[in-house]
Amino acid sequence: MRIPVFFGWVLIFVAVVSYKRRKADRSSKKTERDFWERENNANATRKQDISNLDYVDFTSVTLPFALFSDSLLQQCEEQVLKLKDEKILNLTGISNTDLKLAYGAANLPLLTQYDQNFTLLARTLNTWGHRLQELSHPQEAIAVLSFAVSIGSDIKATWQLLAELYQEHGEAEKLQGLPSQAEKLNSLMKQPILSMLEQI
Repeated sequence: MRIPVFFGWVLIFVAVVSYKRRKADRSSKKTERDFWERENNANATRKQDISNLDYVDFTSVTLPFALFSDSLLQQCEEQVLKLKDEKILNLTGISNTDLKLAYGAANLPLLTQYDQNFTLLARTLNTWGHRLQELSHPQEAIAVLSFAVSIGSDIKATWQLLAELYQEHGEAEKLQGLPSQAEKLNSLMKQPILSMLEQI
């Protein structure tokens, strides 16, 4: 008795699906094994010296403190002044496992705090810059936003407003330099920022 053609195709389909499922399961198990192996190695890594990492440096930075009377500006300024006394590290895009492998598991709590300081700084600078622009202080806004960009902020709104301000005030050279700065970002926001800059 001949097997119907349709039934034959069903058997082939089932076989292919079964093969791909087994292949995916093997790949998933390998990925999981590799992850736990790296994690175990990371947890066993000895504590390293982190004193010479690329901390945010305010030394040669001029920011517009106490120039204008506004409650939101004051809040932003106070927050930045507090952070100036803290250690700040941009660790965007680096996993905890990679941090432990590079610097030791014992340093992870400190590194996490330094990264949280960076996130808070980037958000505060973004709010500060936008408020300065709202109050018609474009040069001061540029000073704040350009500092945020220089330390690797990946907040798209920061880059966009800075680019618009450069364009409005005829700073073509600085505007043209933004894409090369954005290329250095280690963030999922890198491509959206580059795409935005291309359109300005």
